[in-house]
Amino acid sequence: MFSFSNMISDIYKEYNTFSKSEIEDLLFIDDIDKDSPISQNNRLRINKLIIKGEKNTGEIIEFSKDFYSGVNVIFAENGKGKSSLFKIIKFGLTGDKESIKKDVLKWLNEVSLEFNIGETTYTTYIDLSGKRTHGVLYRKSINEILAAGENIERISIIFETKTDKDFREFMQEFIYNQFSYYSLKWTSGNKDTIDLIENQTSWKTYYKSIYLESKDYNVLFLNSDFGSQGKKILEMLLGLRLTYAINYLTQKKDHLANSQNKQDFLMKQNNDQINVEELIEELRSIEEEISKLQEDKKKTFRKSLDIEKYNSLSNDLKTVNDELQKAINEKEELEKQLNQTNRRLIRLEEEREFGAFFSNLEIKMCPRCEHTIQSNKKEVEKSDHKCMLCEHELEDASPEQKEIIDIKINELKKEAETLATAIELLIGRIDDKQQISEQYLIEIQKVESNIETVDFLNDDIDTLSNLIQQKVEIEYQIKMNSFANKDDSQNLDEKIKVLEHAIKYLNSHRLELSKEILKSLEELILSQINKFGLTNVTDVVISKNLDIQFLQNDELNKFSELTEGEQLRAKIAFYLGLMLLDINYGMGRHPRLLIIDSPGKEEVISKDLISLASIFKEIEESYSDKLQIIIGTALEELVDASASQKVLKRGNEEFVF
Repeated sequence: MFSFSNMISDIYKEYNTFSKSEIEDLLFIDDIDKDSPISQNNRLRINKLIIKGEKNTGEIIEFSKDFYSGVNVIFAENGKGKSSLFKIIKFGLTGDKESIKKDVLKWLNEVSLEFNIGETTYTTYIDLSGKRTHGVLYRKSINEILAAGENIERISIIFETKTDKDFREFMQEFIYNQFSYYSLKWTSGNKDTIDLIENQTSWKTYYKSIYLESKDYNVLFLNSDFGSQGKKILEMLLGLRLTYAINYLTQKKDHLANSQNKQDFLMKQNNDQINVEELIEELRSIEEEISKLQEDKKKTFRKSLDIEKYNSLSNDLKTVNDELQKAINEKEELEKQLNQTNRRLIRLEEEREFGAFFSNLEIKMCPRCEHTIQSNKKEVEKSDHKCMLCEHELEDASPEQKEIIDIKINELKKEAETLATAIELLIGRIDDKQQISEQYLIEIQKVESNIETVDFLNDDIDTLSNLIQQKVEIEYQIKMNSFANKDDSQNLDEKIKVLEHAIKYLNSHRLELSKEILKSLEELILSQINKFGLTNVTDVVISKNLDIQFLQNDELNKFSELTEGEQLRAKIAFYLGLMLLDINYGMGRHPRLLIIDSPGKEEVISKDLISLASIFKEIEESYSDKLQIIIGTALEELVDASASQKVLKRGNEEFVF
């Protein structure tokens, strides 16, 4: 069994230039037991998709499709919307809409996707009708949401977002929590600088292990291997122990190596351009000149310091005064708001006292003669409750109106109290800033008096400043030139070696800890390949680097070396093996959902397609209640790949939606 303390002890024996505690600090990992191959038993299953919108032709889109456990088939001619449908499902599960064609995206107003994780039902609702994407994740089915309408309980809403970015991030966090995923990191070079760029896997990347696009059928697992993403995602789906630790130390090693490269680059630059002996002599000469100036012109030097202090104090004073003015402006603005609030409060209190009609309709001019209404008439209206224009009796506000007015009055009083408190705080801040400002003014006046007593010599100050700058630059060049001989550089190199040793150590132990799960996966893939008709494949070999090869006629072949028909079977066998690892042994983290876009191309011969249909039929019969596969195809042979109720077949020239 692996033990962190044993690893530290073993590495310390090899690298005793460091103390044991130093090695422990260097190799410390915050969560070394983060990974486990034990299944979360959280199967992902799509239940229903609803799409609403309008095409640019004016045709209304009202698409609704139920999906079933087991094998589902969507049959339609090429270019009739199968891929768009799958990308909309991807949008509902990941928040990523970039792969949806722009013209199709413009059609969409609403997308609702119902799915299950384990026994719990969820629905993502995405409103695209406005300028910004409105996304919601419910812990409810679509039918329950529609039945509840606006009365749906807030507790059933897991999150609600107003931007694409937030929706993607919240969906990733949700899925990561459900399946115990996390982001694996890797570094890459930057063509513009010698700094590293840090990259990481995302839920969008992991989704590629669910959604098999037609363009990816020439590779076994994922299309792009940038940063070895395919292996990283396979590590995550298998839950291989020590994956987090290996990834963490690899990033640390890469950053230390980059720091070392920077140092080597800087030292080379300096070595190519300077002569150390000449620099030392030049430095000695400059130091003598500086010493002479400092001795002869002490007052001037002190004055330069006073000027520097004066400038610093002036800048500080400006900053304080700016903050003071800002606080004053804020206070004035809040006072305006408070006055407005108080006026509104007075009017509402009058309304409460004298009746709703008086306060709700303030008339300043006569509507007939357009003369200004005298204030004494308003007072009469207030005291006698008679209209200032027609002198009819005014009705008092109803109890309901008074209750509403009372609520508004209470709200305004609270608002006034809040504003008053904020103003008090600002007054305190203003007082503090004024005191600080006054202190700075006193300090500035002292410095000014010192400056005025010195006979200021500009030339001497400029000369001294230039000499000091030259001295600093030469000292830096000498330091960088000798840096290669410093212990720090050697220490950095030793740390990198320790990290490399630790990574090899962890990889070795991970391989040992993962031996059974990898062997089980090999056997499952081989079993499925043989069932699919490739009986000349007698073994499947997964290397320590997670490369997968197939022993065929006593020769190990890579996936790329198989024929196209063989690749199709091997790929399906591989993904089915990942899912069966969970189904049969309770190991791994694959969601047990596959969306396969155009599994057979035109070049695949008919007998291969018929065989492929029988493969899916067998999967449907054996595992329909344990996994879900959704196939999009334009090939007639695959219509019989599942039970008829699970097949959506579109006719000639008919669109999916």
